[in-house]
Amino acid sequence: MTILIASPTLNHGGAERVASLWANGFAERGHDVYFVANIEKEEVYSLGKDIHLLPLTNVKGNKTLRYFDAVKQLRGYYKKYRPDVIIGVMYACSLLAKLSVLGIGIPVINTEHNSFERPKLKPMSWIDKISKYYVNYIYDAVTVLTEADYRIIKNRFKRVYVLPNPSFLKPLEIVPAKQKVLLAAGRLDAWHVKGFDVLIKAFGLLIQNEELKIKDLGWRLQIAGTGSEESLRFLKQLCKENGVEDTVDFLGFKTDIEDLYRQSEIFVLSSRYEGFGMVLVEAMSQGCACVACDYKGRQREITQNNEQGICCEPDDVDALANALKKMITDEGYRRSAQENAIIRSRSFTLDKITDRWFDIFEQLTH
Repeated sequence: MTILIASPTLNHGGAERVASLWANGFAERGHDVYFVANIEKEEVYSLGKDIHLLPLTNVKGNKTLRYFDAVKQLRGYYKKYRPDVIIGVMYACSLLAKLSVLGIGIPVINTEHNSFERPKLKPMSWIDKISKYYVNYIYDAVTVLTEADYRIIKNRFKRVYVLPNPSFLKPLEIVPAKQKVLLAAGRLDAWHVKGFDVLIKAFGLLIQNEELKIKDLGWRLQIAGTGSEESLRFLKQLCKENGVEDTVDFLGFKTDIEDLYRQSEIFVLSSRYEGFGMVLVEAMSQGCACVACDYKGRQREITQNNEQGICCEPDDVDALANALKKMITDEGYRRSAQENAIIRSRSFTLDKITDRWFDIFEQLTH
């Protein structure tokens, strides 16, 4: 089978990293894979040696000319390599991929990488609304990350498939030795969406509870992620106001996130909303006991029950504090949750997600 993936780049973005994983998964099974992207910058996400990397455009500078050239380039690739199916990554590339295929008759799949609903605090932009609820009519199929999103649009478009993101980390066999660390990760400038203020306040409640002796036992909260000095100052001031300035570490950008997962007893997803939560799957695969704020059932699709991890309501300091308290103080439960998290994470390996892709291809090409 010949598969073409159209992606903005190979050097930043979670969706682009996922696309590189798909490409490698297809190639490992012996299929011909063409990966089309803007390749002016150095690749961050590596592709297997058998994958053909092609430029999306050769035009520099003028954005309009680049779009026209991208359509010309893609159309040329379709005619030359005759892919059986085309996968678009992000709105612009998916739209370019579809416009380029007019009259050629190759199915184009648009892959959605965030949710079809947002909370009032972060409303969907008009461009997102048009792209999600109207432009998706033109594609032969649309993939969504969760069953929650599938239920929203299943009757709106021709073919909708649930396709979770694969983890780039291989699940461990056993839970490794851990440190008394609660780990969170995300951009500091997105602290409100990521709920870092809620997390700091919840951790403050635990530290201030003298009966728990959280601080005496050596527990620390660590937040991995980069951001502006303004955001960092705000979060540090919040730590001071909640009496945890000595027990919270801001780690900045980390290239060794896998090691952080392996070392940390607990991972916390404190987001007010999250389309899926790939970091949750990654942390589970490395034996973290996970506590997640569940946005309308999406995170509960990952941690399916309390045996695999605790879910609580978003934007609720007390609920998050109680969940963390349970995970910190009940060592037996924490160990069991870590073991079950590893088992659950195996549902999101690249091999499992590649199987799901070929089920979709089978339906589209026969």
